[in-house]
Amino acid sequence: MQNNESNQPNSGFRRFFKEKGYYMLLCACLVVVGVSGYFFVSGAMSQRQEAQEALSVPVKPQEPETKPSTSASASSNSDTGAGSKPSTAKDDPEDVAPSTSDKAPASAQVEEEAVTVAPVAGSVVNDYAMETLTYNATTKDWRVHCGVDLAAAEGEAVLAARDGTVTAVYDDEDYGMTVVVQHDDGYTSHYSNLAEPAAVSAGQTVSAGDTLGTVGATALLEVAQEPHLHFAVYCDGVAVDPDTFLS
Repeated sequence: MQNNESNQPNSGFRRFFKEKGYYMLLCACLVVVGVSGYFFVSGAMSQRQEAQEALSVPVKPQEPETKPSTSASASSNSDTGAGSKPSTAKDDPEDVAPSTSDKAPASAQVEEEAVTVAPVAGSVVNDYAMETLTYNATTKDWRVHCGVDLAAAEGEAVLAARDGTVTAVYDDEDYGMTVVVQHDDGYTSHYSNLAEPAAVSAGQTVSAGDTLGTVGATALLEVAQEPHLHFAVYCDGVAVDPDTFLS
């Protein structure tokens, strides 16, 4: 009797479990599946969110470090730099234009023509001849003549044809007492057949028209001729026609 009463609850539990067990197992499976799905979905969403956050972090591009060039910085400093002083060019003598006051007058810049005077006033009695032969009355032969013979009385003053410096005073064996004057343009003038002594000495500066001596009769090569001045001109050591020097 007692056994029957004690087995009734158990049998009831079994019956309940038998009738409801399938649903309970189904519910338990659903719960497990739901919990598993929750954790799975939750984990996936968490990973996705982390990935999105990692992707959404702004990355600032790194700009390359550039140094301003020296010329650019110098230009910037000269144009806009605070407290910068304007550059001042140094006074270069070659760059400074000459002032008007420093310029010589045009008349002074024009080279003055050399003043030329005739050494004596007489006419030509024996012309210059270096390419043809002329008759020499003293030697009685034909020969070249390196100067001109100008008629003049003995004792007549012989004048310097141009400004210059006396470089020699000597007794030439052919043309007698001779005075040589050096001029600035490369010419030398030779005055021969002078009387002794000459009126000037070597190293003396003379001007056109100054007296060098007087006409004499000392030229042994021309002693047979009438009184005259033997006048010769050389340019850089070469005999030239005295007429071109006097004209």
